[in-house]
Amino acid sequence: MVDLDAYFRRLGFSGGTDVSRSNLDALCAAHVQAIPFENLDVLLGRGIDLRDEAVDRKLLHDGRGGYCFEHNTLFARVLTTLGFQTQLVSAR
Repeated sequence: MVDLDAYFRRLGFSGGTDVSRSNLDALCAAHVQAIPFENLDVLLGRGIDLRDEAVDRKLLHDGRGGYCFEHNTLFARVLTTLGFQTQLVSAR
């Protein structure tokens, strides 16, 4: 689960949350506009912590951006919590 209130505050999102294509599009756009890609931890040799609480702290509460895996896991948890069906895949 994810703290949707904290997520929507970070995004400044007040749109719909029912399972629909238009809401999915709006959430995707709001997410990429509000939470930047950031790879500072990787460049500093700190690594990436993908535990839910670490991602939430960094992206939702500390106001930082995130690495691609952090973004994807957070967004998947948000969508799942809202009732969307999600499937995480990895590509290289």
